[in-house]
Amino acid sequence: MKYIGNKTRLLEFIDKSMQESGVPLGGVFMDIFGGTGSVGKYFKNKGYQIISNDIMLYSYIAQYVNVYMNMIPKFSKISASGIEGVLEILNDPSLKKTGYVYDNFAPGGTYKRQYFSDSNAMRIDAVRDQIEDWYLNGKLSVDEYYTLVYMLIDAADFVANISGTYGAYLKIWRSMALKPLCLKIPEVIDNKCNNYIYQQDANCLIEQVKGDVLYLDPPYNQRQYAPNFHVLETLAVWDKQKLTGKTGQRDYSDKKSDYCQKIKATEALKDLVSKAKFKYIILSYNNEGIIPREDILNILSSVGKVEEYVEDYRRFRTERNNANRHYKECDDKVQEHLYIVKVF
Repeated sequence: MKYIGNKTRLLEFIDKSMQESGVPLGGVFMDIFGGTGSVGKYFKNKGYQIISNDIMLYSYIAQYVNVYMNMIPKFSKISASGIEGVLEILNDPSLKKTGYVYDNFAPGGTYKRQYFSDSNAMRIDAVRDQIEDWYLNGKLSVDEYYTLVYMLIDAADFVANISGTYGAYLKIWRSMALKPLCLKIPEVIDNKCNNYIYQQDANCLIEQVKGDVLYLDPPYNQRQYAPNFHVLETLAVWDKQKLTGKTGQRDYSDKKSDYCQKIKATEALKDLVSKAKFKYIILSYNNEGIIPREDILNILSSVGKVEEYVEDYRRFRTERNNANRHYKECDDKVQEHLYIVKVF
């Protein structure tokens, strides 16, 4: 899934840095800004018990599958063939309808938005309504329901006509957006542990949890996640609310993050760290983040001994080269700073 700040390309760097810093393998690992669950899934495969969290429902659903679950459910009330039989139903090209997604996010719909081709929008409508109908009629368990919703969100994101986020759609069709929607079986890892996931504000949740390793990957800049991934949230919530604006935004007034606001981010991090009940705190933050490095070091050193590791990587981009690009670095490289704290 395309995602701002996704750490997939940095997982080995994080792992190696933890080993060099002497962070013990095993125990309870918490990813409190979980996103799509890539970090939690990686360390789940390393044998940690995982706690994961994110305020957005689409993220919660991704973490439900990637972190919480240890096996693919059986889908016995839908098909004797299990998930393969369910996919035969949902991937049938004839399963399509003009509905909410078509109306709001396809060029043939009322609002002429170009997030999905007309054909894929109709497929998404039919599949999402079918999943909801099965669930409301008792044919899906919660595990089964979230598995199918996650598979649809992942498939829809693959064919979305965007450059990186849903803050805008492209005026011309990218080649991937013209491919047919296709749901695929997710990889589910069994770590033989009871894993836990939450959908809460991180600074509130931190008072309720404890463990060995706390991984922090807060937003770096003023780009709020809710408006930039509103289409995925719409597919997750499926409340069919009235959308607004050129891009079909949801009301996200209750999902704004303090970490995306310069006047609040530093105090939010200080509050979170001061409340943490973990043996190690690991913070990922890049060199263009809105919290100054000096403030980060002051906050972290107040609770433990800090080691800092740095890795260059290619930035997340949502726009092409042009004269008005305002990035601080001209070569599309940024530095990921990984701060590892052994708590006093």
